[in-house]
Amino acid sequence: MATLSTSNSTKSVDASLWWEPFNGFLTELENASVSSELPQSLEKKLKDNHDWFLGTTSKFRPPNSKSREALDSTCVKIGLQELNIQPRLKDAALMISSTLCLDEVQSYIIVQRSLEHKDAAVSDVNTNILNLVVLEYYSERQCLLKCTRQILMHALYFGSESGGGSSVLKGAHQLISDGLEFKLLSIFQDLLSSNYPEQMDVDLYTLWAEETLIEDNLVLDILFLVYYESLCTCDAKCWKRLCTIYEGLVTGSYNFQKLAISPDAILAIYHAKVQLLLILIASLNLENLLQMIHDNVPFRQGSISFSEMDIQQMDEIISSLNAFAAKEAGPLILAWAVFLCLISSLPGKEENSLLTKIDHMGYVRQAFEASSLAYFLEILQSDTLNFSDGHLAGCRSVLRTFISAFIASYEINLQFEDDNLKLILDILCKIYRGEESLCIQFWDKDSFIDGPVRCLLCNLEGEFPFRITQLVNLLSALCEGAWPSECVFNFLDKSVGLSTPIELSSDSVVDATSNFVETRFPLPVAGVEGLVIPSKSRGQVLRMIDENCALVRWEYPESGVLVLLLRLAQQLYLQNPEELIVILDLLSRLVTFSTAVRYSLTDAWSSFHDKELSMGNQDKYMRVDVVEIVCSLVKNLSPSVNGAVMMSMCVNILTKMFICLPSHVATVFTKGNLFDVDLRTNPFDMGSNGLSSGSGSWLLSGRLAKMLLIDCEQSDCSMTLAVLDFTKSLLETGLETDTVLALIIFSLQYVLVNHEFWKYKVKRARWKVTMKVLEVMKKCSSSISCCPKLGEIVCHIMLFDSSIHSTLFRIVCTTATSLEKLYVSRLFDTLDIEGLQQAISCGLDVLVSMISTFSKDSPGLPIFHQAIFSPMTKPIPVITAAISLISYFPDPKIQIGAARLLSALFVEDFSQSYTYSNASLGLDDKQVATFRKSICNILSEQPPCNDDLIIATLKLLTSAARNQPAFLTAVISSKENLNAQVLNADSEHQPNKSENVLLDSKEESLLNAVLRCLKKSEDLFHSNPSMLVCLLNFLRALWQGAPQFMKTLEQLKVSENFWGQVSYSVLLITSNKGKLEELAGKELHYGYQLLSNVLDILGYEIFLQKKLMHAQMVVNQISKPPINGAENTVDSRCTESKSNSLKEMISTWFKSSLLGDLIKACVSWEYDTSSQRAKVAAILFAVQAMVKLRSRDSGSLSVSLIERIVTLSQKLCKLPAFTELLTQYTQCGYSVGEELETLILSDLSYHVQGELEGRQIDNRPFKELFQFLLDSKFLDAYNHKQDDDVLANVKSIYLYDTVRLRADLGLEMWDRLTWKESKEVAQTMLLCLQDANLRMLQSNSKLSALRGLIMLLYMHEGNLKKDEDLTALKIPDEVVSSCINHTCQCLHGTLESLTPAPVDSEDVLDILTAQAELLLFLVRSISNNLSQPDCVLILKTSGYGLKLLCSYKPSLVVGTAKKFLLMLIVSSVEFSSMDLSSGIVSGTESVEGSTEISNSCLGLLPIICNCIQDPEQYTLSLATIDLILKGFSSPATWFAVIQKHLPLLHLVQKLHDTTLSSNVSVTLKFLLNLARVRHGADMLLNAGILVSIKTLFSDFSEGGPFSVIQSERIFSSQLDKSEKPEPVWGLGLAVLTALIQSLGESSAASIIDNLMTCILVEKAPLVSYYLSAPDFPTEGHENKRARALKSNISLSELKETQNTLALICVLAKHRSSWKKILQNMESQLREKSIHLLAFISRATQRPGESFRGEAPLLCHPVLKEEFEWYKKQPFINSRNGWFALSALGCKLNPKFAHLSSRTTVLTLRDQSKDSANISPQTHLSDLIAIEMYKIAFLLLKFLCTQAESAARKAEEIGFVDLAHFPELPMPDILHGLQDQGIAIITELCEADKMKQLAPEKQQICLLLLQVTVMALYLEFCVIQICGIRPVSGHVETFSKELRLLVRATEGHVFLKEPLKTLKQIVSFVYPELTQQEALF
Repeated sequence: MATLSTSNSTKSVDASLWWEPFNGFLTELENASVSSELPQSLEKKLKDNHDWFLGTTSKFRPPNSKSREALDSTCVKIGLQELNIQPRLKDAALMISSTLCLDEVQSYIIVQRSLEHKDAAVSDVNTNILNLVVLEYYSERQCLLKCTRQILMHALYFGSESGGGSSVLKGAHQLISDGLEFKLLSIFQDLLSSNYPEQMDVDLYTLWAEETLIEDNLVLDILFLVYYESLCTCDAKCWKRLCTIYEGLVTGSYNFQKLAISPDAILAIYHAKVQLLLILIASLNLENLLQMIHDNVPFRQGSISFSEMDIQQMDEIISSLNAFAAKEAGPLILAWAVFLCLISSLPGKEENSLLTKIDHMGYVRQAFEASSLAYFLEILQSDTLNFSDGHLAGCRSVLRTFISAFIASYEINLQFEDDNLKLILDILCKIYRGEESLCIQFWDKDSFIDGPVRCLLCNLEGEFPFRITQLVNLLSALCEGAWPSECVFNFLDKSVGLSTPIELSSDSVVDATSNFVETRFPLPVAGVEGLVIPSKSRGQVLRMIDENCALVRWEYPESGVLVLLLRLAQQLYLQNPEELIVILDLLSRLVTFSTAVRYSLTDAWSSFHDKELSMGNQDKYMRVDVVEIVCSLVKNLSPSVNGAVMMSMCVNILTKMFICLPSHVATVFTKGNLFDVDLRTNPFDMGSNGLSSGSGSWLLSGRLAKMLLIDCEQSDCSMTLAVLDFTKSLLETGLETDTVLALIIFSLQYVLVNHEFWKYKVKRARWKVTMKVLEVMKKCSSSISCCPKLGEIVCHIMLFDSSIHSTLFRIVCTTATSLEKLYVSRLFDTLDIEGLQQAISCGLDVLVSMISTFSKDSPGLPIFHQAIFSPMTKPIPVITAAISLISYFPDPKIQIGAARLLSALFVEDFSQSYTYSNASLGLDDKQVATFRKSICNILSEQPPCNDDLIIATLKLLTSAARNQPAFLTAVISSKENLNAQVLNADSEHQPNKSENVLLDSKEESLLNAVLRCLKKSEDLFHSNPSMLVCLLNFLRALWQGAPQFMKTLEQLKVSENFWGQVSYSVLLITSNKGKLEELAGKELHYGYQLLSNVLDILGYEIFLQKKLMHAQMVVNQISKPPINGAENTVDSRCTESKSNSLKEMISTWFKSSLLGDLIKACVSWEYDTSSQRAKVAAILFAVQAMVKLRSRDSGSLSVSLIERIVTLSQKLCKLPAFTELLTQYTQCGYSVGEELETLILSDLSYHVQGELEGRQIDNRPFKELFQFLLDSKFLDAYNHKQDDDVLANVKSIYLYDTVRLRADLGLEMWDRLTWKESKEVAQTMLLCLQDANLRMLQSNSKLSALRGLIMLLYMHEGNLKKDEDLTALKIPDEVVSSCINHTCQCLHGTLESLTPAPVDSEDVLDILTAQAELLLFLVRSISNNLSQPDCVLILKTSGYGLKLLCSYKPSLVVGTAKKFLLMLIVSSVEFSSMDLSSGIVSGTESVEGSTEISNSCLGLLPIICNCIQDPEQYTLSLATIDLILKGFSSPATWFAVIQKHLPLLHLVQKLHDTTLSSNVSVTLKFLLNLARVRHGADMLLNAGILVSIKTLFSDFSEGGPFSVIQSERIFSSQLDKSEKPEPVWGLGLAVLTALIQSLGESSAASIIDNLMTCILVEKAPLVSYYLSAPDFPTEGHENKRARALKSNISLSELKETQNTLALICVLAKHRSSWKKILQNMESQLREKSIHLLAFISRATQRPGESFRGEAPLLCHPVLKEEFEWYKKQPFINSRNGWFALSALGCKLNPKFAHLSSRTTVLTLRDQSKDSANISPQTHLSDLIAIEMYKIAFLLLKFLCTQAESAARKAEEIGFVDLAHFPELPMPDILHGLQDQGIAIITELCEADKMKQLAPEKQQICLLLLQVTVMALYLEFCVIQICGIRPVSGHVETFSKELRLLVRATEGHVFLKEPLKTLKQIVSFVYPELTQQEALF
């Protein structure tokens, strides 16, 4: 608007020409609470604009030359403001200036603002600009006047309530003291005399006239407030001036009358006259005169502002008025007459004799002759006051004071039998009806103003019930409000007599002086059949009706309410509808305003205060039931105008009575069939729900429809509204009958569909009907779940009736532009527009309710869903309308409804087939920009701001981000931003600049608005945490959909301090200054929701950066490297700058105590018993309600609740425990019957009360009844799903609907019922339910935060391992240790809450699972520093948890919890084993710690053994037991426990289940450990282990091993999961091997033959496969393919070969069985073994040698752990033998090299090098080499066994049988193994000569030394048997190597004894070397 100018051509004008727009200030004033001080911002605006509020419209100046000249410059300076002048706007401003006679500069401001408000561009200025600007101009003027009026309204409140200390009151007094009164009078006179500009056309002139008249009325409104509330005293001079103006108005001497050119203008003129008349009457201060008369104060001593002379001058003006010439003058004349009469009535008349001479009676006669009194009634009957936005109560108060003064002045009483009395009563009725404040004053005895009216009322009551209509009519008007209605009821109820006409006789008069009479016979009361005045009753004659008939007031007190009810009951037979209507009107208003009156009518009149009502005959009595009377009346009403009026009142009475006694009213209503429902005639035509399935039963008779049409066409639609309201009440109470169904369908299919086409007498009533029927529709959709019988039919109608949909769409489907145009249309007045807005808002709510209700259970895609998503919906598509209505700022409720509707439509369930973008929605760029601008304006919180609207908008954005990312992206990205992106596409060296383009754009940005909200996090945290939750929820949704919002996220992250603002709530929650307890009560859960959102966002961001950097690494490796590395430098800097702030923040968390505080805040949890307590409280209420219902007292309970309680009571009474109690009570002397059952229920309630107070129920039958009620889920009907989607990682939350339960209870009514004694129980139940809801929200919010923290920690840990660019800090061990201890305590506390198991433990188990998961992370993250006390604590806590959970019924949540507890045990045992083996802890602490750990582990074994039975925990449990057993040095420690608790038979049977090979593998591993123990082997044999393994092996294929086939399958299909191929064959053989070894030769002899047959014979092909050696690579390529089939092997397969050989070695020792069974296979086994040994022997690789050819063995990493080993450094570090060769074949398979960034790099690196034979050694390659040497060891062992057996046989027979001597390896093979062993040992010992070798190296040295010894042994056998002598060259080489070995092993003690063995065998093989002292 006002911008800084850069031009030198600047002109200055008067600063007072500038003003800030007043519409926003007015809205703030109207929204400000009148009961509190104004905000400081408003106070400042009040002071700054004081001159404008004082001068009002006069501040808009006429044209002047200086302003005209200023517009010729390029810039105009107005005080501190500057305007840049645009030529086209200047031309428009000059045109406006001449038209409106307005200053040129102010005209320019108006033009500019008009275009801004309408989003118009400069190019849009055309000839139609005039109307637009004129509207804007007058809107500003009127807003200014309304601001002044609102200031006075605020000041009046503070002046009466707060003692006058308010700033707004001071401002108002300042306005008055500065002369506001006179300025307004001058402005008003100027407006009256203004002439219209001649150049205006007709339309513009009409607009000008109407706006001018509006200003006239606003000025008069302000003047009325000034005088009415005595802010300023109206003196005589001012009064005469006003009176002169009024005279001019009524006589037409002003131009004012010329403005009456339209209906609105005529109405405005009439209103101005009335308002000025009221000002004049109020200025007479009649109230003060009445006070003076009441207090007997003389004229001169009173506070009258007029002197005698003033009154005479004023009288001269009044006397000049002629009531006959102008009827508007008559009321003023009459008021003046009353004024004079009151003055003349003051004491001391002689002092003001001049005034008493004025003939006030002449004025009265003139006024009455001119019917001036009727003018007041005309004012009250017109819409002038009712629909003005002025001080309505003040206007009526003025009229009330005048009428009261008139009655007092001229002693108006019942003697006036003319129409004037009726007129006065009508005026009084109009004054009091609708004004509660005036009614309260009337019934206040201290109110002297109403005294004359009260006297008139008492006179009317004196003739009751003779004069009934007038009395009842006045009482009906006086009962506005709760207390006034009670006063009216008491006034009637405490009537002291009855008045009836009676024929007088000479002997009737008892006392002629006092006119008392006495009746000698019972006297029937006329018009009240059955009511009789007893004989001998006395009465006073009030007046004579005729000569012989008198009206007598009998001294017979009878309630007037009773008389009215009786007359109402008997009016069915009388033709007096007027009396019937007024009685119904009174009853209707009484029950509407007062609950007490409702109960008085229902309770008291059921027995007439315990009095019997005589019906003429003493033997006949009647009972009066208000409900039955009304229902009977409704049933018999005819379709007429009066019938419709009475119907509306009757139905309203039933609706209000329904609230008090739902059951009674429902029974009478259903029985009476009020609306003539066409009940089904076919008894078999009934649906499954108990309601009629045929459409005929839904139909009502035509009477109701006819009456509705009559009601609308000839009345105010009150009947229609009442019927709809009654239908809504029926739904709320849960009544499900055909009648209710008929009313519902009638409302939907008739009223809703047709009401817009009806003719309305009262135009605005149309929107009332629309609103009410939409409320019924909304109630229908929300009641479907509560009313299952009705729900099925109603749901079908609402989903499939297209006429209902069309009507709803016609209401809702419009645009903001269309609504805005209504304000300038002459066809719509303000009330119509407001009604339409309310209907649209309600219609939007209905659509949202329908979508949410029918979202899940709707079969297929109903018509409703098709229509709501269809682009062909008329008048416009629903989504298009909703998007447009977001921009309709005049009504925030419409915006909220539109936002909620869009959120519902964007839900994925519905819109999964409708992915919306701006293109698919048919939106152009302008519409998208408008939507974006509207969202930004809403989020900017510019006044007037609406928190609900902001929250709804944030939820809309969240829904779009999750379900419609394309649409949200279109909204976020503007055209200007897209252009900026194109311009900056090449700015590769300015990443920060390009990323800030959107945020720095001139166009309003959605992201800017979001960031502005985020900057207010601190304020929102304290003031509105729910809004902050929604904001962070939206940001989380953006990060969840990161692939669709990458640009958006980048723009957010580069904003200043973004991560600090996001994480502010974390800092506040974990700091000492800002604890969660600062959030009071219900808002506590918001803190954890904030925490959850923040942690989720951080976790997603870390994950996103990790993936982006991974992708960038792959791209950088694949693409060609840059020449100078410039691109990589820029990219790395860009990435670093984006993550720097997050890095620093997380680093700060880890360095400080914040992380520990955060973990402790999230993991802490206390078990809440509120849910259980709520159920007990509900049971207590239910039992007490059962007792009440048995006494036929249903109270105010809803029908549905009564049905549930009755059903529960019937089930309870049928229980065996209840029958047992009946027997017990009968034996005690109680009689069987309903009373006994009630007694038992009463006793049960006392027991339940004790349970609620903490006392357990000891009596078994009562305990069983209590448990039945506890399990009955009585409150399930009131469970509802929470709608807010703010906890993404938590399941749906179900809360108790306490609002609906409270409504079903009708608790507000209980104080007036016999249920009052149970009210405390019901309130306790509601409080418990509310507390349970609160605790549920808090618990789930904390669970969500805990899961978010766990995710963040795991993401951070992953980055520590793979992405050190984000942060190089780990969580400090001391923090982890502290958190472990705290988490264990919390976990233990959670476990204790599960004992005994609560009814609903799933939520607790969720908490338990999350705590265990966090603890597991902490344990794994502490590296090797887990202390033994912590380890013991974890083991005990986990064991306690496992033991507890084993008692629970298996479920997913229980299984998950057990899984984490088992994993905790595994991790703890692993760390404890690691500490003990490594010797980290030593001394006494080590002994004590290890002992305690061992004891804890032993205690866990029975529990974990029990977990084995659970299929879900089988594998993990068995692995845990296996790990624990390995930690004990002696099996005797644990064997007894295992023998007792292990379900061994179950384990063995598990081997038969090969569907899950992992289970079989784990089982075999455990059985392997068990088989290594002697008694364990016996257990296995007894359990049938041999049969199970044989069965397991029977499924293996003959062509290849099971593990190999399994490996290939898994590797090819699920490599990404890195599932481990299970070596079942090898494990099975290992178990058999251990079994044989444990049993010993004697015990194992019985199974050897069987094993040899099953394994070596039957599975010979499989054994042969594992013993087959691949061919060593040669230079030729002819056998390359065949060789690859075997040379490509896995590490698992090598282990399988090792296990196969181990079993062969064990079996070979049993020579007799071996010879017997394997005689034909023995030679083949030896040949296979020798070939394999030869393959291993050829690995003679030495340091420095280059292997020429292919790798001898390809062993690619396959499993996840193998990939990890591949990335690790070697741990043996040998360059000899297989340690060198295995590295050649241990490479990544190029086929799968893309799976890892590191593997990709390595593959590309390997491929880029020329020397492919040079490969790095890895941890995996070392493992492969070790496996090769283990196999060599077993092969040698087997061959040695064979050789030893042959040698022993040769000794036995005395010679060597060469023909049968076993095959032995050639010396070259053995030499190769010797060379490898000696070389590797020498290398390792030399490398670590000065220090002790690592355990791994020691083990390999010992293994290789054994291999060397056995190779020498076999070489010795070959030498002895074959006579081959060693080659001399080899001996020399061996000698050198041996010497080097001896020298290298010096100092390595562990090799001392093995070397002796080596030297001993060397002495046999090479005896010549024994001479060398260096060796021996």
